[in-house]
Amino acid sequence: MRHGVCLFGMMFAGACTSDPQVTQPPTVQLPPSGGLHPIHQVPAGGHAMLFGGGSSFTFVGPTAPGTASYTDAPVFDINGSGMGPGQPGGGSMSITINGTSYAAPAIESATLLLGDPDGSGTDYIALDGYTTYAGPGGVTYASEVTVIVPKTDFAVNATVSLDGNDRVAMFANGPADAMEPTLVGAAITGTLTFTAGDLDTVVSGTVAGDFGQIDYVPDPPPTGTITAGSYALAVVGPAEVYCDGTLAGHEADFAGVTMADLGVGNASVAVTAPSAAVVDIAGAPGFTGVFELDDQGGGLFAGFTTETGSGPSGTTYLGKYLVFDGGSATPTFVNGGVGGGYATADGQGTCTVAFGATLTGP
Repeated sequence: MRHGVCLFGMMFAGACTSDPQVTQPPTVQLPPSGGLHPIHQVPAGGHAMLFGGGSSFTFVGPTAPGTASYTDAPVFDINGSGMGPGQPGGGSMSITINGTSYAAPAIESATLLLGDPDGSGTDYIALDGYTTYAGPGGVTYASEVTVIVPKTDFAVNATVSLDGNDRVAMFANGPADAMEPTLVGAAITGTLTFTAGDLDTVVSGTVAGDFGQIDYVPDPPPTGTITAGSYALAVVGPAEVYCDGTLAGHEADFAGVTMADLGVGNASVAVTAPSAAVVDIAGAPGFTGVFELDDQGGGLFAGFTTETGSGPSGTTYLGKYLVFDGGSATPTFVNGGVGGGYATADGQGTCTVAFGATLTGP
């Protein structure tokens, strides 16, 4: 817009044409998703032998490549009669969660026909593998890896892409006699390949994906507000990049930006709510002191920093955002996100590098 004197009419027309153009410098913006961490689903209501919790989850740790194979896994209809498959199939697993390897050269496997347990109208199947081993203190531990897909995906030599909703691989580990596992992971990117068999006798297949630790989104209905208290803040990747203007199509240039580059990470934080329009968070890395998040509408609370620095493709680093969703919050879980913004010198191109963030209460 022009300088303010232009608002007074034709009398000042000469001054208007000579005044310089006043432009606003670019600032950090929330990405199109609002910056929120995606919530994924365990299909078929989360059926598996060890998995507890609800059917919705978010990642709370880094992902790493993992694989599992299932060999001649006998088919069993969990809604039918009988005690389950007699002689299990074979296979193996090699999965890493939070830097710890859970590898087993031999596992027992089965193919589960799950039917339509969640009433969605879709029948599901699961390839399930299980092993036990001697853990700390002589306690017997179990590891399980399961991949769940729609029944219609099955065909020998078919490769199915995981998607985080109808096609998900799951991992669990903990004491074998516990009611629930102590560690649960998932993969929402990767593939399942059926290599042999049929849905009447046995099935063989392999799954390869990026596995990371998850937390289930609590089942109680959301409160609609962010409850004050102590939380564990988790910031997780992989990064999602959004570019527009003259930087549209340059997403790959920013894919190497890491959490460490932005100075963000995990921590124990304290959350307060001094008013209905403000949420404060203290102790979040990269956000100094008591950091204020303001009501953005639609249940979102976000705060922004103003910083300087250089970025990929000759851009300027603008600062960071931290956002949480009050609309879906419960007293023990709040979904959100964190990211950094970049712009060209003329402000005509911008990119945002976004990571997931969650607050988990006691």
